[in-house]
Amino acid sequence: MYQKKAVIVTVILAALAIFVVAAVSTVFKDDSEERYQNVPSPQAEATIDDKSAVAPASVKDETTEPLAQNEVGGLNETATEHMEDANEAVPETVVDEVAETGKRFDSMENVPATPEQAEEVLAEEPAPAASGGEIHIVKAVGLKYDPLVVNIQPNDTVAWENMPTHDTQSMEGLIPEGAEMWHSKLGENYERTFTQEGIYVYKCTPHFGAGMGGAIIVGKPVNLEAIQAADAKGAAGRLVRKAIAAAEAM
Repeated sequence: MYQKKAVIVTVILAALAIFVVAAVSTVFKDDSEERYQNVPSPQAEATIDDKSAVAPASVKDETTEPLAQNEVGGLNETATEHMEDANEAVPETVVDEVAETGKRFDSMENVPATPEQAEEVLAEEPAPAASGGEIHIVKAVGLKYDPLVVNIQPNDTVAWENMPTHDTQSMEGLIPEGAEMWHSKLGENYERTFTQEGIYVYKCTPHFGAGMGGAIIVGKPVNLEAIQAADAKGAAGRLVRKAIAAAEAM
């Protein structure tokens, strides 16, 4: 009798245990499936990255629209703005200085970018002298004048530049008869306008022993015979020979 009851109780307990295990397993299974469904797979992650890398259609259209206009020969507003900016890049002061002198440039690339460059360009062109003639530049380079012999016309001006340790002095008997002698201050640039035709031989006083000097031929060398007859020797003789050679080649 007691054995029969024990078997029945055991069967009931086993049934309850199976029921509990089944219920708990169902709960864990449903919860796990729900969580795993929210976790993206590697393939899904790759798809998301690819979609994020693709630009929106509206952005693509906006970036390619100016290009399409250029391809058909149209000029878009962006290109026009760049051209306007390039024109505005030339300083007004440079434009004004160039306009005052009447100098023309073949293209915008040749226009000076700064006022300093504009001054250099204008300095390269011979400036009119106060007397109405041209200005001819002679530069002291080391212990010589460049150019050594200058051909000018009456009323032209000769300007000696780069003279920190030099001067210029006419040589007696080696200028036209009746012409005025000159002697500039040491270490200063000097200008002189020549009105009388003939050959003028000059020297740098402190460096004449090194042969530093030059010659100016104004118009026709009317005093060529007098220069040829001059008894010039040493450094003066070398300058006279250069002046005579230039005069005879005219």
